[in-house]
Amino acid sequence: MASSQPIPSVKGRAARLRRALASPYLALVATTVIWGSQAPAGKLALRDIGPIQLVLARVILAGFALLAILAWQGQAGAVVHELRTRPKTMALLGFLSFFGSSGCSSAALSLLPASVSSLLSNVSPLFVALGVIVAARGRPPGGIVVGVVVGFVGLGLVIFGQNPTSFGSLSLNPMGVGLACLGSLAWAIYIAVGQRAMAKGNPQAILVASICFGGAPWLALSLANGELIQLFRAPVLTWGLLLYVGVVGTGVAYALWTAALTRLNVATVAVFQYAIPFIAIILSVLFLDEPATAALVAGGVLIVTGIAVTQRAARGRSRPPARGAASSRA
Repeated sequence: MASSQPIPSVKGRAARLRRALASPYLALVATTVIWGSQAPAGKLALRDIGPIQLVLARVILAGFALLAILAWQGQAGAVVHELRTRPKTMALLGFLSFFGSSGCSSAALSLLPASVSSLLSNVSPLFVALGVIVAARGRPPGGIVVGVVVGFVGLGLVIFGQNPTSFGSLSLNPMGVGLACLGSLAWAIYIAVGQRAMAKGNPQAILVASICFGGAPWLALSLANGELIQLFRAPVLTWGLLLYVGVVGTGVAYALWTAALTRLNVATVAVFQYAIPFIAIILSVLFLDEPATAALVAGGVLIVTGIAVTQRAARGRSRPPARGAASSRA
């Protein structure tokens, strides 16, 4: 006897597939994986190019990707508006993010394992929480204090526990550690400034406008030392990695992230970002043969736990961050 149940139509299956692909949760999963892969991909690219070339390519490619998205949305003019009406703010944001933070993290990546660099470059929420404690003037909220303490204990474990035979000694490159932490500090300041700026405009347009200022020093420096010409001689595989880091890792991922933020609350979105360092560790072990030491894993757990505690405590005290402001970065 033939079944009486209707056979799903091709259009029906296509509609369900479109709904699944449009899911904000799928967008968050994709973004988390993409951002977690940035440090390993950048580390692979650094085998053929220098850190200045890496940050320059990432910034320029990200700018073109975001500009293309804005043009597709019919909002490219918003970039000109930001440059015309708030040039000083765009210059400050560009200096903090695409010059200071991105430059420090790229240099740190050239000196540290990708897994360690990813963890240290994503502790900016701890610095933000530390600023909240300082601003409290002697009456800091208990949850934020606990989170900061836990997070910085994890940070110390990652930095000083990589060599089990000489626990407590600094076996990592001290310059790399300092640059990674400095990059996180710059990003923490960027979060504080960027929240106010992005609340008054299009977040993607603000990013592109700030890239104009933040990328200009790297372009000038690479022109002066000849690294820009050398960049175009990089192998095809390296350019594929640069396109992935710049276009997919910054442009596409940021668009997915902001789209998810328009449909989900900040608390839900924040949960996904906690997985980024661990994805970086897993990919670094698989593709770069980096060791997953007990100190790295335990320290990473403590760092992420501290960030989660501080953000949960801060969320109950203040308004949520602006739609385009992320509290951590790749």
